[in-house]
Amino acid sequence: MKKKDLYINRDISWLSFNDRVLDQAGRQEVPLLEKLQFLAIFSSNLDEFYRVRMPVLMAWKKIMKQNPEQLIPNLDIGTYKKASKIIHKQQERFGLLLADIIQGLAKENIFFIYNQTIPIEIKDLAAKYFFCTIASYLQIIKIDDTSFFPINNQLYFAVTDENTGAVFFLNIPSNHIGRFFTCEINGHKYVILIDDIIKLFFPEAVKNKALSFYSFKITRDAELNLEDEFEGDIAQKIEAEVNKRDLGYATRFLFQPDLPEQLLETLATLFDLRKSSIVEGGNYHNLKDFFSFPIKMDKLSYPKQQQIERSQNFQESIYDQIDREDMLICTPYESFDPILRFFNEAAIDPAVEEIYTTLYRIASDSRIAQALATAAKNGKKVNVFVELKARFDEANNIHWARRMKEQGVKITYSIPNLKVHAKIALVKRAGGRESALFGTGNLNEKTAKVYTDYFLMTSNKLLTNDLRMLFEFLPARRKPNSANELSFEHLLIAQFNLKHTFLSLIDQTILAAKTGASAAIKIKLNNLEEESLIDKLYEASQAGVRLQLLVRGICRLKPQVPGLSENIVVKRIVGRYLEHGRIFIFQHKTSTSVYLGSSDWMNRNIYRRIETCFPMLNQALAIQVQELFDIQFADDCETTLLNDRGQNQAIETQLGNVSQQQILDYLKR
Repeated sequence: MKKKDLYINRDISWLSFNDRVLDQAGRQEVPLLEKLQFLAIFSSNLDEFYRVRMPVLMAWKKIMKQNPEQLIPNLDIGTYKKASKIIHKQQERFGLLLADIIQGLAKENIFFIYNQTIPIEIKDLAAKYFFCTIASYLQIIKIDDTSFFPINNQLYFAVTDENTGAVFFLNIPSNHIGRFFTCEINGHKYVILIDDIIKLFFPEAVKNKALSFYSFKITRDAELNLEDEFEGDIAQKIEAEVNKRDLGYATRFLFQPDLPEQLLETLATLFDLRKSSIVEGGNYHNLKDFFSFPIKMDKLSYPKQQQIERSQNFQESIYDQIDREDMLICTPYESFDPILRFFNEAAIDPAVEEIYTTLYRIASDSRIAQALATAAKNGKKVNVFVELKARFDEANNIHWARRMKEQGVKITYSIPNLKVHAKIALVKRAGGRESALFGTGNLNEKTAKVYTDYFLMTSNKLLTNDLRMLFEFLPARRKPNSANELSFEHLLIAQFNLKHTFLSLIDQTILAAKTGASAAIKIKLNNLEEESLIDKLYEASQAGVRLQLLVRGICRLKPQVPGLSENIVVKRIVGRYLEHGRIFIFQHKTSTSVYLGSSDWMNRNIYRRIETCFPMLNQALAIQVQELFDIQFADDCETTLLNDRGQNQAIETQLGNVSQQQILDYLKR
């Protein structure tokens, strides 16, 4: 088998994940309003694909035309065309699923007016909303206005005057007032897109009935133009680039189907569009706005789940409790409060002298950042590494970095050519005592309610010693001179020992299997891309190691290929919560190694980030993590198998195992 045939295409695999999201919108077991949320997730994911991946594929097409011999890993000349075909089919399926949902809502007396005339009984209410609210945000833009530049993913109409032939643009101000208007009459709830209200009443407002409306939006490249080396104020440089992001070049021009050909050509010239970026869509765009669908009904939503409150002793310091025993928090099943307490107590505990942490994506009203600022004002030595290059969170991170700095926090900014993706914290107390926090997910109290993650709090010196060494390195803001520059004994740190240790752990299972001993590998990841690690998993399979993989998103590994990977089973879980935690379990003979961590097995994680994976040294917690993995791998309702083409396949025999509910029940014990 040729080298390139050993792996599934990265972008096709990602689209397979988005296809799995669509599956949820079609499942009978999923409540109606939650189905709309999955359609919103699909739409949001697709927008990001066009902002982040399509520019790469379009550039690759251009390179290949200029130099057909050029080779770029993970890409082939047909990817753009394949991706476009898959997306077209997915969007057709999206439309069918939405039609079914609209019918289901109507049975509940919820009438979502979609591709329909606004009913006469609510016309006056819609008119009032137009003239009293919408109209104040409408901008009439002449087609020859050279200052007009469509902002990324904002909605517009191209409006034609059938009498004069004139063309102008009109914004759809969903970014100011929301996308939906809702009202209730005689027990019937109505939901209308403001697009339709504008089309109905704008002609009346301007006394011109000869207007035709054609909706469109432009998706723009999301990459920041950052130089390899930062000079001066990095925050200012990134802030300037973020402000220009919505003005990047167009990667998709999405228009409604009946847009006249001549007008399309005019717009293509006006907006300097490439032919490959022009995509016919539906009558409505930005359906990620379903995230804010205005109807809320308990019976049409997931049952409310009360988070488990971890038993805590509030009569003594949380650090004293951690000194006695490691604490593992599993969000969103368990409350994030102990993690907040970890930082809040540090701000006011007289015994705490120093605090170190990294911040990647934090809440817009982050209580953790607030606690760090308070700690500094209270005289603690607070050191925070803020990653300013967290895509789409740059502005929020800059805001909090400046706010904390004003309060006396020592801020270290991004490392050139390297992202710090580790989720870690270290608290130093009087007497040389130290406590650490390690996470698989962000220190973010908002996402902790919907992302499945693991957070370990420990005072184990084997881990705190390693972590202190990492925090001493980060302020240098540089890449390590070599992987051996720092010697971590227990933590796995990308750029140092992470990849080498994982390869070694796999080798140990291979050696055991070759000697006839039982050997197994169980891994849960968001994405699996890096080829040398995939190759090592293939080698393990061929040696007789049994491999169980849970990969939510991109998976370039081909499972169940005779002679290559017949001992590898890959499953994908998409359910109520976003699967986000990473688990690594290596079993051979009587030995089991269990790690959790922030790192996927992507090229970016292995080669261009600082990541932290941490061992579960507490035996009881190590067993708990193994049991949690086994519960998830046994899921047969919200799980699909991945075949050797990366396609989702339903589990044939379903026993009713829904792992996200079963994990909640397990943790309640």
